[in-house]
Amino acid sequence: MCIVKLILILSLLFSSGAWAKWSVSTYNIRNFDKDTQAGKTNLVELGKILQTVKSDVMAFVEVVNEKAFDELIKKELPGYEYVISSCGGFGKQKLAVAYNAKSFIYVRHEEDLGFSGDGSKCGSLRPLFLVTLKKQDTKELYVFGVAHLKAGGTEASFSQRWKQYKKLGVVAEAHSSKNLILLGDLNTTGYNIQDKDHAMFIDFLASNKLTTNSEELACTSYWAGTSGSAEYQPSILDHIVVQEHIAADVHEVKLGAHCEKVNCAPATPEELGVSFKSVSDHCPIQVSFK
Repeated sequence: MCIVKLILILSLLFSSGAWAKWSVSTYNIRNFDKDTQAGKTNLVELGKILQTVKSDVMAFVEVVNEKAFDELIKKELPGYEYVISSCGGFGKQKLAVAYNAKSFIYVRHEEDLGFSGDGSKCGSLRPLFLVTLKKQDTKELYVFGVAHLKAGGTEASFSQRWKQYKKLGVVAEAHSSKNLILLGDLNTTGYNIQDKDHAMFIDFLASNKLTTNSEELACTSYWAGTSGSAEYQPSILDHIVVQEHIAADVHEVKLGAHCEKVNCAPATPEELGVSFKSVSDHCPIQVSFK
Protein backbone atom coordinates (compact mmCIF):
# COMPACT_ATOMS: atom_id res chain seq x y z
CA MET A 1 0.00 0.00 0.00
CA CYS A 2 2.86 2.36 0.83
CA ILE A 3 4.46 1.72 -2.57
CA VAL A 4 1.15 2.47 -4.31
CA LYS A 5 0.81 5.74 -2.43
CA LEU A 6 4.40 6.68 -3.26
CA ILE A 7 3.83 6.06 -6.97
CA LEU A 8 0.65 8.14 -6.84
CA ILE A 9 2.44 11.04 -5.14
CA LEU A 10 5.31 10.93 -7.60
CA SER A 11 2.92 10.85 -10.55
CA LEU A 12 1.17 13.96 -9.22
CA LEU A 13 4.43 15.77 -8.61
CA PHE A 14 5.69 15.16 -12.10
CA SER A 15 2.41 15.69 -13.92
CA SER A 16 2.29 18.52 -16.46
CA GLY A 17 0.53 20.89 -14.12
CA ALA A 18 2.64 20.30 -11.03
CA TRP A 19 5.75 22.22 -12.05
CA ALA A 20 6.23 25.33 -14.13
CA LYS A 21 7.47 24.32 -17.57
CA TRP A 22 9.18 27.57 -18.52
CA SER A 23 9.60 31.17 -17.42
CA VAL A 24 10.27 34.68 -18.67
CA SER A 25 11.61 37.74 -16.87
CA THR A 26 12.32 41.42 -17.46
CA TYR A 27 14.79 43.71 -15.73
CA ASN A 28 15.76 47.35 -16.26
CA ILE A 29 19.41 47.31 -15.21
CA ARG A 30 19.83 51.12 -15.12
CA ASN A 31 22.28 52.35 -17.72
CA PHE A 32 24.34 49.19 -17.41
CA ASP A 33 27.31 49.64 -16.88
CA LYS A 34 27.78 53.40 -17.32
CA ASP A 35 25.37 55.29 -15.08
CA THR A 36 26.72 58.83 -14.73
CA GLN A 37 25.04 59.35 -11.34
CA ALA A 38 25.04 55.92 -9.68
CA GLY A 39 28.42 54.87 -11.03
CA LYS A 40 29.46 51.43 -12.19
CA THR A 41 27.08 48.56 -11.61
CA ASN A 42 27.83 46.23 -8.70
CA LEU A 43 28.34 43.10 -10.80
CA VAL A 44 28.50 40.76 -7.82
CA GLU A 45 25.11 41.90 -6.55
CA LEU A 46 23.62 41.86 -10.04
CA GLY A 47 24.86 38.31 -10.51
CA LYS A 48 23.13 37.23 -7.31
CA ILE A 49 19.88 38.86 -8.40
CA LEU A 50 19.96 37.20 -11.81
CA GLN A 51 20.23 33.78 -10.20
CA THR A 52 17.05 34.42 -8.20
CA VAL A 53 15.03 35.14 -11.36
CA LYS A 54 16.90 32.97 -13.83
CA SER A 55 14.42 32.28 -16.63
CA ASP A 56 14.30 30.54 -19.98
CA VAL A 57 13.88 33.94 -21.63
CA MET A 58 15.22 37.10 -19.99
CA ALA A 59 14.66 40.63 -21.28
CA PHE A 60 17.03 43.43 -20.28
CA VAL A 61 16.47 47.18 -20.58
CA GLU A 62 19.09 49.98 -20.57
CA VAL A 63 22.10 48.02 -21.79
CA VAL A 64 24.67 50.77 -22.42
CA ASN A 65 27.97 48.91 -22.07
CA GLU A 66 27.67 46.01 -24.53
CA LYS A 67 31.08 44.54 -23.74
CA ALA A 68 30.29 44.36 -20.03
CA PHE A 69 26.88 42.87 -20.83
CA ASP A 70 28.46 40.16 -22.97
CA GLU A 71 30.81 39.28 -20.10
CA LEU A 72 27.88 39.27 -17.66
CA ILE A 73 25.87 36.78 -19.72
CA LYS A 74 28.84 34.48 -20.23
CA LYS A 75 29.65 34.45 -16.52
CA GLU A 76 26.19 34.39 -14.93
CA LEU A 77 24.15 32.60 -17.61
CA PRO A 78 26.33 29.91 -19.21
CA GLY A 79 24.47 28.06 -21.96
CA TYR A 80 22.49 31.19 -22.81
CA GLU A 81 22.62 33.15 -26.03
CA TYR A 82 21.39 36.67 -26.59
CA VAL A 83 20.44 39.27 -29.18
CA ILE A 84 20.66 43.02 -28.66
CA SER A 85 19.14 45.99 -30.44
CA SER A 86 21.28 48.31 -32.53
CA CYS A 87 19.20 51.35 -31.55
CA GLY A 88 19.06 52.60 -27.98
CA GLY A 89 17.80 56.11 -28.40
CA PHE A 90 19.56 59.25 -27.24
CA GLY A 91 20.89 57.55 -24.10
CA LYS A 92 22.19 54.49 -25.99
CA GLN A 93 19.96 52.36 -23.74
CA LYS A 94 19.73 49.21 -25.82
CA LEU A 95 17.33 46.32 -25.36
CA ALA A 96 18.40 42.69 -25.13
CA VAL A 97 16.90 39.22 -24.93
CA ALA A 98 18.89 36.35 -23.45
CA TYR A 99 17.56 32.80 -23.75
CA ASN A 100 18.43 29.31 -22.63
CA ALA A 101 19.60 27.56 -25.80
CA LYS A 102 18.34 24.25 -24.40
CA SER A 103 14.81 25.63 -24.19
CA PHE A 104 14.55 27.98 -27.17
CA ILE A 105 15.96 28.34 -30.67
CA TYR A 106 16.58 31.75 -32.22
CA VAL A 107 14.45 32.46 -35.31
CA ARG A 108 14.75 36.18 -36.06
CA HIS A 109 14.65 39.68 -34.63
CA GLU A 110 13.69 43.15 -35.79
CA GLU A 111 13.50 46.69 -34.44
CA ASP A 112 10.43 48.87 -34.86
CA LEU A 113 12.00 52.32 -35.14
CA GLY A 114 8.56 53.93 -35.12
CA PHE A 115 8.83 53.75 -31.32
CA SER A 116 12.18 55.56 -31.40
CA GLY A 117 11.51 58.32 -33.91
CA ASP A 118 9.98 58.68 -37.35
CA GLY A 119 10.62 55.05 -38.24
CA SER A 120 13.34 55.69 -40.79
CA LYS A 121 16.27 55.77 -38.37
CA CYS A 122 17.12 55.54 -34.67
CA GLY A 123 15.60 58.53 -32.92
CA SER A 124 15.71 59.93 -29.39
CA LEU A 125 13.64 57.14 -27.81
CA ARG A 126 14.11 53.37 -27.75
CA PRO A 127 12.69 51.05 -30.42
CA LEU A 128 10.39 48.10 -29.89
CA PHE A 129 12.67 45.07 -30.07
CA LEU A 130 10.83 42.04 -31.46
CA VAL A 131 12.57 38.71 -30.98
CA THR A 132 11.07 35.47 -32.32
CA LEU A 133 12.13 32.23 -30.62
CA LYS A 134 11.02 28.63 -31.14
CA LYS A 135 10.33 26.50 -28.10
CA GLN A 136 12.48 23.39 -28.28
CA ASP A 137 9.95 20.91 -26.91
CA THR A 138 6.68 22.05 -28.53
CA LYS A 139 8.15 23.76 -31.65
CA GLU A 140 5.80 26.70 -30.98
CA LEU A 141 6.93 30.19 -32.00
CA TYR A 142 6.89 33.02 -29.46
CA VAL A 143 7.40 36.69 -30.25
CA PHE A 144 8.91 38.67 -27.37
CA GLY A 145 8.42 42.43 -27.80
CA VAL A 146 10.78 44.27 -25.47
CA ALA A 147 9.86 47.91 -24.90
CA HIS A 148 11.23 50.89 -23.03
CA LEU A 149 8.58 53.55 -23.46
CA LYS A 150 8.82 57.30 -22.93
CA ALA A 151 9.50 58.18 -19.29
CA GLY A 152 7.95 60.94 -17.20
CA GLY A 153 4.68 62.18 -15.73
CA THR A 154 4.32 65.48 -17.59
CA GLU A 155 1.65 66.17 -20.17
CA ALA A 156 4.29 66.08 -22.91
CA SER A 157 5.51 62.68 -21.70
CA PHE A 158 1.94 61.39 -21.48
CA SER A 159 1.30 62.46 -25.06
CA GLN A 160 4.36 60.66 -26.41
CA ARG A 161 3.68 57.54 -24.35
CA TRP A 162 0.04 57.38 -25.41
CA LYS A 163 1.15 57.41 -29.03
CA GLN A 164 3.39 54.46 -28.16
CA TYR A 165 0.45 52.65 -26.52
CA LYS A 166 -1.39 52.99 -29.83
CA LYS A 167 1.63 51.63 -31.70
CA LEU A 168 1.74 48.68 -29.29
CA GLY A 169 -1.91 48.09 -30.10
CA VAL A 170 -1.07 47.85 -33.80
CA VAL A 171 1.68 45.34 -33.01
CA ALA A 172 -0.67 43.33 -30.80
CA GLU A 173 -3.30 43.23 -33.53
CA ALA A 174 -0.73 42.09 -36.10
CA HIS A 175 0.29 39.23 -33.79
CA SER A 176 -3.17 38.39 -32.43
CA SER A 177 -3.08 34.87 -33.88
CA LYS A 178 0.44 34.21 -32.60
CA ASN A 179 2.11 33.84 -29.21
CA LEU A 180 3.02 37.41 -28.27
CA ILE A 181 4.56 38.56 -25.00
CA LEU A 182 5.23 42.28 -24.53
CA LEU A 183 7.59 43.11 -21.71
CA GLY A 184 10.00 45.67 -20.35
CA ASP A 185 9.89 49.12 -18.79
CA LEU A 186 6.61 50.58 -20.05
CA ASN A 187 7.01 53.61 -17.75
CA THR A 188 3.39 53.51 -16.56
CA THR A 189 3.97 56.32 -14.08
CA GLY A 190 0.30 56.60 -13.18
CA TYR A 191 -0.34 52.91 -12.59
CA ASN A 192 -0.37 53.03 -8.78
CA ILE A 193 -2.44 56.21 -8.48
CA GLN A 194 -4.69 55.19 -11.39
CA ASP A 195 -4.60 58.53 -13.19
CA LYS A 196 -5.36 59.21 -16.87
CA ASP A 197 -2.13 57.53 -17.98
CA HIS A 198 -3.28 54.40 -16.18
CA ALA A 199 -6.65 54.64 -17.91
CA MET A 200 -4.99 54.85 -21.33
CA PHE A 201 -2.80 51.86 -20.55
CA ILE A 202 -5.72 49.76 -19.33
CA ASP A 203 -7.68 50.72 -22.45
CA PHE A 204 -4.77 49.53 -24.60
CA LEU A 205 -4.79 46.18 -22.78
CA ALA A 206 -8.56 45.71 -22.93
CA SER A 207 -8.78 46.68 -26.61
CA ASN A 208 -6.25 44.01 -27.53
CA LYS A 209 -7.33 41.24 -25.12
CA LEU A 210 -4.10 41.52 -23.17
CA THR A 211 -3.33 41.38 -19.47
CA THR A 212 -0.36 42.57 -17.42
CA ASN A 213 1.05 40.28 -14.79
CA SER A 214 2.10 43.35 -12.81
CA GLU A 215 -1.50 43.61 -11.63
CA GLU A 216 -0.46 40.97 -9.09
CA LEU A 217 2.42 43.13 -7.82
CA ALA A 218 2.55 46.19 -5.55
CA CYS A 219 5.64 47.68 -7.20
CA THR A 220 8.46 47.09 -9.67
CA SER A 221 10.66 50.13 -8.93
CA TYR A 222 11.34 53.02 -6.54
CA TRP A 223 11.62 56.77 -7.03
CA ALA A 224 12.28 59.82 -4.85
CA GLY A 225 8.68 61.06 -4.90
CA THR A 226 7.56 64.69 -4.64
CA SER A 227 6.99 65.15 -0.90
CA GLY A 228 10.63 65.68 0.07
CA SER A 229 10.50 62.66 2.37
CA ALA A 230 13.64 60.62 2.99
CA GLU A 231 11.61 57.57 1.99
CA TYR A 232 11.51 56.56 -1.65
CA GLN A 233 8.14 55.60 -3.10
CA PRO A 234 7.16 52.33 -4.83
CA SER A 235 5.76 52.40 -8.35
CA ILE A 236 4.82 50.00 -11.12
CA LEU A 237 6.70 50.72 -14.33
CA ASP A 238 7.68 47.26 -15.56
CA HIS A 239 5.33 44.72 -17.08
CA ILE A 240 5.05 41.30 -18.64
CA VAL A 241 1.97 41.57 -20.86
CA VAL A 242 0.44 38.43 -22.35
CA GLN A 243 -2.50 37.41 -24.51
CA GLU A 244 -5.53 35.71 -22.96
CA HIS A 245 -4.60 32.21 -24.12
CA ILE A 246 -1.11 32.60 -22.65
CA ALA A 247 -2.43 34.12 -19.43
CA ALA A 248 -4.36 30.93 -18.79
CA ASP A 249 -1.04 29.12 -18.32
CA VAL A 250 0.51 31.55 -15.83
CA HIS A 251 1.70 29.58 -12.82
CA GLU A 252 3.44 32.22 -10.71
CA VAL A 253 4.47 35.90 -10.74
CA LYS A 254 7.65 36.70 -8.84
CA LEU A 255 9.31 39.95 -7.77
CA GLY A 256 13.00 40.29 -6.92
CA ALA A 257 15.73 42.51 -5.45
CA HIS A 258 14.85 45.37 -3.05
CA CYS A 259 11.16 45.37 -4.02
CA GLU A 260 10.85 41.88 -2.57
CA LYS A 261 13.11 42.76 0.36
CA VAL A 262 10.91 45.60 1.70
CA ASN A 263 7.66 44.16 0.38
CA CYS A 264 7.05 47.28 -1.74
CA ALA A 265 6.70 49.57 1.28
CA PRO A 266 8.06 53.15 1.19
CA ALA A 267 11.70 52.94 2.26
CA THR A 268 14.93 54.89 2.53
CA PRO A 269 17.87 54.06 0.24
CA GLU A 270 19.59 52.48 3.23
CA GLU A 271 16.60 50.20 3.81
CA LEU A 272 16.38 49.34 0.11
CA GLY A 273 20.02 48.36 0.23
CA VAL A 274 22.78 47.57 -2.23
CA SER A 275 20.57 46.37 -5.09
CA PHE A 276 18.88 49.80 -5.16
CA LYS A 277 21.98 51.89 -4.63
CA SER A 278 24.45 50.06 -6.86
CA VAL A 279 22.46 48.00 -9.38
CA SER A 280 19.13 49.59 -10.34
CA ASP A 281 16.15 51.52 -9.04
CA HIS A 282 14.05 48.89 -10.83
CA CYS A 283 13.49 45.29 -9.74
CA PRO A 284 13.26 42.15 -11.89
CA ILE A 285 9.91 40.45 -12.38
CA GLN A 286 9.45 36.86 -13.49
CA VAL A 287 6.45 34.95 -14.78
CA SER A 288 6.41 31.15 -14.78
CA PHE A 289 4.08 29.13 -17.00
CA LYS A 290 2.59 25.69 -16.51
